[in-house]
Amino acid sequence: MAALESVAVQLQKWRTYRAMSVSALARAAGVSKSTVSELERGKGNPALDTLWALASALNIPLGFLFADHNGQAAVRVVREADTPIVAEDLSFISRLMGGWQVNGQIEIYLLTIAKGRRRQSDSHGIGVIEHALVMAGTATIGVGLESTVLEPGDMLTFSADQPHSYEATGGQARVLSIHEYPRGRPGVPPPP
Repeated sequence: MAALESVAVQLQKWRTYRAMSVSALARAAGVSKSTVSELERGKGNPALDTLWALASALNIPLGFLFADHNGQAAVRVVREADTPIVAEDLSFISRLMGGWQVNGQIEIYLLTIAKGRRRQSDSHGIGVIEHALVMAGTATIGVGLESTVLEPGDMLTFSADQPHSYEATGGQARVLSIHEYPRGRPGVPPPP
């Protein structure tokens, strides 16, 4: 139910921001006006294709319909159990862990950390954001003076412009680490 409530709030927010009427959005997305109205009231059971069409008509990523992407805190924990299910059937579940817009570069790392080992990292530079998604084991991630224990399926987002650490605290840990670099950072040529 939380996912539908988020869609209701975000759909209306983005439609208003784009200065579109319910009718104009419905036409642009190829759905009925009543479908848009129901979704904005938090009712209905929209198909994933309908949500894709609405996001496309609003010129936003699909994930923006499920979460507010404005003013996020410098450190944000995402627990798998708290994330919206975007699509589900008997053999497949798709959960939105997070989404973001970037004008710079994205790097994806797979980290394997031996049991009881800790990896300390210095600042990655001003404006760099790091997203750490635990895939296996338990990892404790320290950011500045704070630390957070993450289980498989949990994700931590933080500003990587400060010292941070990864520690395997429950056997070997595997972590997907995504680094988001701002456009025009010093020493990096602009994209072609």
